Amino acid sequence: MTAVRFQLESAFEACGRGYVVARLLDPEASFDVGPGASLGGCLVESWLDAPLALDADGKQRRDLFGFCLMEVGDLPRLSPGDFVELVG
Repeated sequence: MTAVRFQLESAFEACGRGYVVARLLDPEASFDVGPGASLGGCLVESWLDAPLALDADGKQRRDLFGFCLMEVGDLPRLSPGDFVELVG
């Protein structure tokens, strides 16, 4: 799989899990999140979420994706504004 670039918009912990919300930089890119996938060098669960967020015109943003980190201890490695690659 080719690496797909994202920009992180938020990183947080909830219920003992680490989550990041990231903006897909190439709207034409397609990707899968399979076993062993990593985001910014941090392993992520093999599922993702499409968070509900609105743009300035009140329309749902379709460029945001939520990822769950395999290790909550990786959260300090990811900060809002960072550019990262999804691999795997």
